[in-house]
Amino acid sequence: MEKPSKAKKVMFGLKLKKKKKAEKGLILANKAVKDGQGKAEAPQEGPSHQEGSGEDWISNNASTTPAPSVPLTRRSKLVTKIHDGEVKSQNYQIAITIIEARQLVGENIDPVVIIEIGDEKKQSTVKEGTNSPFYNENFVFDFIGPQVHLFDKIIKISVFHHKLIGSILIGSFKVDLGTVYNQPGHQFCDKWALLTDPGDIRTGTKGYLKCDISVTGKGDVLKTNPKISDAEEQIEKNLLIPQGFPSERPWARFYVRLYKAEGLPKMNSSIMANVTKAFMGDGKDLLDPFVEVSFAGQMGRTTVQKNCANPMWQEQVIFKEMFPPLCRRVKIQVWDEGSMNNVMLATHFIDLKKISNEQDGDKGFLPTFGPAWINLYGSPRNHSLMNDYQELNEGLREGVSFRGRLLVEIAVEILSGGPQESKFSKALKGLKLSSKDKDSGDKTDDGKSQQATDKAKSTEVEVEHFDVPPEIVTEKCEEFLLFGAFFEATMIDRKIGDKPISFEVSIGTFGNLTDEGSHHRGRKKSAELAEEDTLPLLPEGERDSADATIPMVSTTYPEKPLVTEGNRNYNYLPFDARKPCVYFISSWGDQTFRLYWSNMLEKMADLLEESIEEVRELIKISEEVPEEKMKMVLSDFISQSSAFISEAEKKPKMLNQTTLDKKRLTLYCQELEAMTKEAKGIIQQQQKLSLDEMIRKARTFVEKIHFLVDEPQHTIPDVFIWMLSNNKRVAYARITSRDLLYSPVQEQMGKHCGKIKTHFLKLPGKRPAGWSVQAKVDVYLWLGSTRYSSAILDNLPTGYEVETSSKVTAVNHPPDNLLYQGQHLFQLRAHLYQARGLIAADSNGLSDPFAKVTFLSHCQTTKVISETLSPTWNQMLLFNDIVLHGDQKELVDSPPLVVVELYDSDAVGKPEYLGATVAAPVVKLADQGYEPPQLSYHPIFCGNLPGGDLLAVFELLQVPPSGLQGLPPVDPPDVAQIYPVPANIRPVLSKYRVEVLFWGVREMKKVQLLSVDRPQVLIECGGKGVKSCMIQSYKNNPNFSVQADTFEVELPENELLHPPLSICVVDWRAFGRSTLVGTYTVNCLKQFLCKSRDPPALISQVDGAQVGQDISDSLTATGPLQPLSSFQEPPTYHVYVDIEPPPTVVPDSAQVQQASLVDIPDSSLKLEPERKSAAPKPPKDEKTEDARKPSQRSTKRKKRTIADESAENVIDWWSKYYASLKKAQKAKESNPNEEKGYTERKTDQVVVDVEDGPKKKKDKMLKKQPKEGEIPNLAVLQIYDGDLESEFNNFEDWVKTFELFRGKSMEEDQGLDGDRVIGKFKGSFCIYKSPEDFNTEESGQLRIQQGIPPNYPVKVLIRVYIVAAFNLSPADSDGKSDPYVVIRLGKTEIKDREKYIPKQLNPVFGRSFEIQATFPKESLLSILIYDHDVIGTDDLIGETKIDLENRFYSKHRAICGLQSQYEIEGYNAWRDTSKPTEILTKLCKDNKLDGPYFRPGKIQIGNRVFSGKTSFTEEDADEIVESYEHLALKVLHSWEDIPEVGCRLVPEHIETRPLYHKDKPGMEQGRLQMWVDMFPKDMPQPGPPVDISPRQPKRYELRVIIWNTEDVILEDENIFTGQKSSDIYVKGWIKGLEDDKQETDVHYNSLTGEGNFNWRFLFPFHYLPAEKQLVITKRENIFSLEKTEFKTPAVLVLQVWDFERLSSDDFLGSLEMNLNSFPRAAKSAKACDLSKFENASEESKISIFQQKRVRGWWPFAKSKELTGKVEAEFHLVTAEEAKKHPVGKARKEPEPLAKPNRPNTSFSWLMNPFKCLYHLIWKNYKKYIIIGFILIILIIFLVLFIYTLPGAISRRIVVGS
Repeated sequence: MEKPSKAKKVMFGLKLKKKKKAEKGLILANKAVKDGQGKAEAPQEGPSHQEGSGEDWISNNASTTPAPSVPLTRRSKLVTKIHDGEVKSQNYQIAITIIEARQLVGENIDPVVIIEIGDEKKQSTVKEGTNSPFYNENFVFDFIGPQVHLFDKIIKISVFHHKLIGSILIGSFKVDLGTVYNQPGHQFCDKWALLTDPGDIRTGTKGYLKCDISVTGKGDVLKTNPKISDAEEQIEKNLLIPQGFPSERPWARFYVRLYKAEGLPKMNSSIMANVTKAFMGDGKDLLDPFVEVSFAGQMGRTTVQKNCANPMWQEQVIFKEMFPPLCRRVKIQVWDEGSMNNVMLATHFIDLKKISNEQDGDKGFLPTFGPAWINLYGSPRNHSLMNDYQELNEGLREGVSFRGRLLVEIAVEILSGGPQESKFSKALKGLKLSSKDKDSGDKTDDGKSQQATDKAKSTEVEVEHFDVPPEIVTEKCEEFLLFGAFFEATMIDRKIGDKPISFEVSIGTFGNLTDEGSHHRGRKKSAELAEEDTLPLLPEGERDSADATIPMVSTTYPEKPLVTEGNRNYNYLPFDARKPCVYFISSWGDQTFRLYWSNMLEKMADLLEESIEEVRELIKISEEVPEEKMKMVLSDFISQSSAFISEAEKKPKMLNQTTLDKKRLTLYCQELEAMTKEAKGIIQQQQKLSLDEMIRKARTFVEKIHFLVDEPQHTIPDVFIWMLSNNKRVAYARITSRDLLYSPVQEQMGKHCGKIKTHFLKLPGKRPAGWSVQAKVDVYLWLGSTRYSSAILDNLPTGYEVETSSKVTAVNHPPDNLLYQGQHLFQLRAHLYQARGLIAADSNGLSDPFAKVTFLSHCQTTKVISETLSPTWNQMLLFNDIVLHGDQKELVDSPPLVVVELYDSDAVGKPEYLGATVAAPVVKLADQGYEPPQLSYHPIFCGNLPGGDLLAVFELLQVPPSGLQGLPPVDPPDVAQIYPVPANIRPVLSKYRVEVLFWGVREMKKVQLLSVDRPQVLIECGGKGVKSCMIQSYKNNPNFSVQADTFEVELPENELLHPPLSICVVDWRAFGRSTLVGTYTVNCLKQFLCKSRDPPALISQVDGAQVGQDISDSLTATGPLQPLSSFQEPPTYHVYVDIEPPPTVVPDSAQVQQASLVDIPDSSLKLEPERKSAAPKPPKDEKTEDARKPSQRSTKRKKRTIADESAENVIDWWSKYYASLKKAQKAKESNPNEEKGYTERKTDQVVVDVEDGPKKKKDKMLKKQPKEGEIPNLAVLQIYDGDLESEFNNFEDWVKTFELFRGKSMEEDQGLDGDRVIGKFKGSFCIYKSPEDFNTEESGQLRIQQGIPPNYPVKVLIRVYIVAAFNLSPADSDGKSDPYVVIRLGKTEIKDREKYIPKQLNPVFGRSFEIQATFPKESLLSILIYDHDVIGTDDLIGETKIDLENRFYSKHRAICGLQSQYEIEGYNAWRDTSKPTEILTKLCKDNKLDGPYFRPGKIQIGNRVFSGKTSFTEEDADEIVESYEHLALKVLHSWEDIPEVGCRLVPEHIETRPLYHKDKPGMEQGRLQMWVDMFPKDMPQPGPPVDISPRQPKRYELRVIIWNTEDVILEDENIFTGQKSSDIYVKGWIKGLEDDKQETDVHYNSLTGEGNFNWRFLFPFHYLPAEKQLVITKRENIFSLEKTEFKTPAVLVLQVWDFERLSSDDFLGSLEMNLNSFPRAAKSAKACDLSKFENASEESKISIFQQKRVRGWWPFAKSKELTGKVEAEFHLVTAEEAKKHPVGKARKEPEPLAKPNRPNTSFSWLMNPFKCLYHLIWKNYKKYIIIGFILIILIIFLVLFIYTLPGAISRRIVVGS
């Protein structure tokens, strides 16, 4: 008994108190427990830890914990949603742009990028000979699948060195789609991915790759940022990692250790196995399991354990990945090895986010897990041959059955010293997680250490065996009792209902019928590894002979169901008074504390969520109350959090805690502390938050807590309730065991523990379309340790008698049945008033809805209301003779629930399901007084889809002894015997008047193959309605001739109960037939309610204006014809608004002078006064002073930008565009949280002082460096990130546009009903209480018509400017498109096919189009981007549509944007037909404002005076000219500040519109930058259109002279002398123009690294100064038809090589220079240094485009080492200059260079062999050669001498004799 008690003692870690201190109430509740255990435990230990914790909690936190005496609710919280819908497959588009790479490792490499996602693979072009290639290539991947699966896919981007045979990997990068999708905007934009080599992780960074990655699903909006390339960005600060990740990520080892598995399904689905089974008998488990672990795109698998359902692996899978990883989930799959193929048994995901904490410092912790069990779920455990539900085992959809569990541990070890530490396995064994015995670890280590280090270099997955430390083996098990009682089983589908039905409840394998073999006893032995079986089943005292074996009753007795009254599709089980029970014991490891913590947190979250909902309801009713309530809610939350934290801190250590448990507990406390701190801040209002923001904050609290609640380390598996029909499984419900877990402490108890919960059973696996409920089961479930078995019946509704089987005599045996003897007769009244927002089920876009109300075994149906989505039934259904069993009081508190299902009635076939809702009836007993209940809205759901709301209430009235007469009276039924809802329940109505504005219908599609010609609109609300007049010919004029009408209707006083308003459009055909075209339902009328007494908004504005006018009249009355001087002393109530004068027009005086040289209109006469205008009067306040400073800080940098810009001294529209882009960029950087584009007003307050003379000197004096990219002071325009409509509320300020729907809206096209829209209705509504007197219409004009323009046809000139497009989706197979623009308006179509742009996804169109149109007939402008194809038809890439009419009539004045500055000519000439003063005058007149009055320096409107500069000096004639245009323009820009009538006016802008394609609804296909100007034909004609044609690149020639080299490394070694030398030559080219590579001649045999060349390279190229980019036009390959245009930065590459005769040349070093900014040259070779070159600051860099000529020394580098120095001269000339002064390549004419003066040693030995001998051999070995020569002669002499001697002697002897 020692062990169990020890385990129990440490549960919550509460300090255990002596029994005496405990409160009485609790001791009684736990009496049985105490009796049982008191004996076994040592006295000082006190009662069981559980009880102790209970007392402690209550005694300490009496305030927050309800006293035990409070009766608990008997039923779980009502959930109106019946089922969660299916996991849907979705379309996702992954767009990856590879921009460039930098710092790639390798020498003279040809990098190519390969992208792999899943099985798809795409590759970029190959760039030659560079370590920093520029690609700018776009790749798009499309995927279809459920989110869960998709987000595990890995994006792998690798850079290879391209070779013809087998490329070599340089480095790669991996990220999973989930990480990208969770980024803000679902994308990484312009980030640098760090490349590493998976084969050898010690080598560090292999380079950086700059890319954009975005993942978009349907309806996701991408933010696009037009790229501005930046040469000097910092890579380390901009890495591709989620926010909050450290930029330096170390390598780490991820260990996944698999100990063992239990309870795997003992079946093998291969046919062979069943044959084996037949022959061999059942002795073996036919299961050969192994585990596969995948993480970050890699996979490791364990060995296979043969014939074993409870395998022991003890293996660990080791992954290596950088930490923190960019892949978030570890996937663990258990497989069964089969003879033919492997079968997947189950899948489980572990999210690293849940098992680690990313915070900094000691707060965070590395991923750690277990050793803990994870429960596996999947398809049902049948012994069937075929498994229909295989996909459930792949982790798709919810698992429907337990499939075993797995003991797993995860740990992470950061590799600090690189992976060579062969402490490799030791470190692992010593992982603080579990083991204390190092020895066992070392044993496995010795043999493997060598191999381990080799493997350790690569990221390959390793799998190895490990020894289990002893403390893990013995897991303490605890017995858990599950008790359930079935109260109701109704709504059983009739397909199942003809056979006897029973219910089975199971946890894990316990209680599961198919696993009879693994019954309790044997199974437990395996679980505890044959530990001695001494654990008591119940506490000691109760263990008598009979009780030791509680039988297992996990199924109810099969009963034959009966048919429901009133609905033959449903059956029910007649439980009546006898409620069947189930109970069984299961044993699990005792880690319930995890579930307890989770429950406490979840209760906090649920409470907070409910309170937020209450606050939201309050908002609808009152103003002040919600805020107070919200603060109360937050303070409650704070007190609960602090209670939780104090509880957590008191906890002593437990034996069975894993590291993760301890870490998570501290994490809970940290998070709660952080949230309470924030909540306190909100309550004390440190920053003023609106109520919405407070609610949003509280919502984030709820989300955070929910994230914490989810416990990754499982304990008790989920509980399954299966409905068996004839012992075959048909439908199930799954409940987390945490929700059912009992604890004596209220806070820790599961939310459904001991409560009756309604479960709607569902079919396993994929559900067929139009599926219905399988069964509704009300069941009471209790799960808890057997020590608390006395509490199982505590919360049952009272009034029962226990019925147990006769054999059992135990004290505390669970009952077999519960008998509720009391019977009560009730009547249910279902008051169904109306519904709104239903789903359309018929092809005409409507439904014929009726409702089925099911209560217990009764069902009734309402009448059908045809063709509506907002039916008003006004019907009461009476259910008589309802017998309820049990206690009266209980029935009042927790009555059975009512289910309402809505169907669409079809003439043929069965009704279609529209959704359902669940409601609790209001109960009234016979002895209580009657109060009519209130109608309320119940949300309807069809699966996951919201399907509207039902306005209804349900009463359950007890029938008194006097019979039905004693009940409250009902209203008499109508002819069809249908009862209406009683008057006292119906809402109180009052008379309202609805005014309707009929403007017109638009975009009508064909209906029944005929086009709509004579449409009419019907408006209906609350049974009343009005018709519009009929449009005689839709084609000629789609507007209504009668603009407005009204009708009276009775609407509820309570605004929340207002019925919907429906808009129907019908088309009249021949012979008086009419056809329904489409409908729209306005569900919430609140937006159209106007106050009734005072005139509505529009009038009040007008009145206000008139009052103003009267005052002004009185002012002018003295002499209306007097000059304006009468206004000199303005009245006291004027408001003065000071507006700074406009910023200067002239960017820089330097520029003006240049401008005047080349005669362009900018420098015309009129500009001079403008320029002067910018010099303001000496400002009095400091603010203007400050504003002036930046503009004077002009420096070299700024000069350079200007010089670039004005390379040809032209300032055009593009200058303005780039200036605006830069400004937008800056605005974003300065306030990143402001997502909207920067607002005009902020930018306009720069006051610039431009003087002509001293300016230049000033520049030189001010050496202060300005910020990067100082913008020359050009006029700018507004660049919106989205379309103009979203900035200005769709221009619905004068009329609303309602989309008319037709066709079914079932789940398929959820969200974006693009196909269902059949047309649009333009109109508006105004609803107010009817005035008593009806003579209000004396004016003849309805309120709604005020301020509405007349709707006769208007002729308009439209100019469409298409600037550029971004990120188009590729239409050709090579991943590119050839886009061109098509514009459609009415019948006009302009195709710009000739001007297509080949092979571009980011084309710059720069096109403008002019169209004449007549509104309203042609008011929808479509801009389509097509892909040009030579063969076949052109493909549509995407299109966007603009409603021009809304813009035309809007008060925001969207016809032509207001420019930021007023100018007469030049790049920013005034475009509008009206001047600012005229526009201002018209606005004042339209809004009935008094004014404007112009007088020097001031403009007055009403009582506001705007002051600013209005007099300008003309240059030539020193006259002073009065011009009010500038000031008027300023007033217009601040028009929204005018009280009452003010609104924002549309500034000059470019909008960025998303493009869509009908085949991919909701998926953006790119973006288009454009704008539209409209000019009415009755106004003076506008000037010529703005010229926005793209700038043509300028032609330049770069002349590079290579003079000398120094210190080049020496590669060759002389064979004879060992002397080092190199044969040096220099190669050069401009990146992108590799075809034009040029090289010098060779300087042979350089012994010092010096080379002399005097060699000239000539590189002609095209360049865009404003974009600082090189334009390259070339064919991509031999087969390309057209040339493609690329833009790349201008980079010059110089390389130094060693010439080899027989092998390939050796690369010695390279120098890459961005011609726009490169470091200054060194004056001498000595001063030339690599570090200076690489670390040069931005300020010290120069641009060849300004300097034109530079000469000096630059370093060559190879692998970041200095390998030589080159003296070079660069000279940049334009193409014209090059023609005038040509020079020759190399050393040729004209202007030839002198031959280099090379040393005599410099020559090639192939050409000059004698020279070679002389220099190499004679010079060095002269004396050796001479000595050798003499020696040879001597030797020859000796040889000859010796050779001839014998002959001579013999001859002498012979001759001599």
